[in-house]
Amino acid sequence: MTPNGGNTERRLTRLEEFVEVLANEHIQFAEEHKRLLTAQVLLTDRMDKLAAAQAHTDERMGVLIRMMDDWIKRQAS
Repeated sequence: MTPNGGNTERRLTRLEEFVEVLANEHIQFAEEHKRLLTAQVLLTDRMDKLAAAQAHTDERMGVLIRMMDDWIKRQAS
């Protein structure tokens, strides 16, 4: 064994531990990223449904407003 053999082994051990921590953090990040993408898809779908419902409501409100406008004009005559 060389005089610096102990230092080399400690250094190698620290590097291995560091790489293990990085690998675990990357796995955790990848899982969280996957959950975020899933949430984004769900949110986009719900927003699309909400926009469609809002368009339907706007259309029906327009009909109601026109009906009431006509009724008020007839009452004023």
